[in-house]
Amino acid sequence: MFPRILLLLTAASLTPAEFLRVEVFMKDMNCPSCSDSLGKAFEKMRGVKHVAVSMNDGTVTLELADQNRVTLEQVWDSIKRVGFTPGDTKVTVRGAVKGASLTISVIDKTIAIDGSAPEGESVELKGTITPPPDPRTPVKLRIP
Repeated sequence: MFPRILLLLTAASLTPAEFLRVEVFMKDMNCPSCSDSLGKAFEKMRGVKHVAVSMNDGTVTLELADQNRVTLEQVWDSIKRVGFTPGDTKVTVRGAVKGASLTISVIDKTIAIDGSAPEGESVELKGTITPPPDPRTPVKLRIP
């Protein structure tokens, strides 16, 4: 009986903490061929399951695979390389919430939370993150 309990506890602790969905808004998305290039860049990115680019809305939306290691910095850098400026980023993320911080273990990242979130090991949150002007500045997840 004891080994079974240990196995259940181990399986529960392996719940992946990761970004599940990322939607980035861009003010300067006005080039159709550049928009196509952006979509192709994300299709090649490991961990991206589905990409949707909308030039009319000025957005790129990524659905991410289970246990992906995609970071927001990678997403924002890919957008900059194509020539666009990343703006507010809506995310759905799963991680460990303790106090006012969210830990995403798969990418070894802790993000400050601005708002109220339930504490726990595998909490799924939706909110917005604004890219900082300096990449060394910590990001903050704003929860409505």
